[in-house]
Amino acid sequence: MKPLFARLSLLFSAASIAVAAVAAPTAPDEVIKSAQGSLQTDISENKAKYQTDKPAFYQMVDSRVTQYFDTKYIAQTILAQNYRTATPDQRTRFESAFKKMLINSYADALLQYADSVKAEVQPAKIADGSDRATVNTKLIRPDAPPVAVAFDMRQKPVGADWKVVDIKVENISLVTSFRSQVAAQIKASSLDAVIQKLESGQQVVAPPAEAKP
Repeated sequence: MKPLFARLSLLFSAASIAVAAVAAPTAPDEVIKSAQGSLQTDISENKAKYQTDKPAFYQMVDSRVTQYFDTKYIAQTILAQNYRTATPDQRTRFESAFKKMLINSYADALLQYADSVKAEVQPAKIADGSDRATVNTKLIRPDAPPVAVAFDMRQKPVGADWKVVDIKVENISLVTSFRSQVAAQIKASSLDAVIQKLESGQQVVAPPAEAKP
């Protein structure tokens, strides 16, 4: 079995190609296409620096990735019914801590593997007048079968930037998987306990088995 960080690298490489500094609003698939080389180019040009300066690398990944994800919506979806009973402070802390956990969990693997993964991006699927879109991609890996990755995106309000709200790896939703894991942990303890684990750097969720290469 491959080490966990190697498996996680594929998922975060998928997420990383969904970001780019492009003028808004841009078609969802164009965001993905523009992003495909953005983060990988930065890593290629600064890999030696990032290997010795991890805080700078984490900051770069954070600045490039999270602004193109609707983290508030994702946090709300993952917490589900627990979001309605959470206090504003709990909601903010969960969103911030969950985002940090993902960045810290995947960044090291991304630094090692991102430049070996290439993506084929298909035109976005958008119904007329819809604020939802799906961008299907195929990740090409050396000496391994390709992996289908779909980015679910939304534009809210209409005319704003398209942002990622879920990633499906081989038709497995990461948000749905994370939601069930977080719900189980909240049921076993409490929302505050889960937030405290996240804030202390503990990894409280893992990608679904079906999504691991």
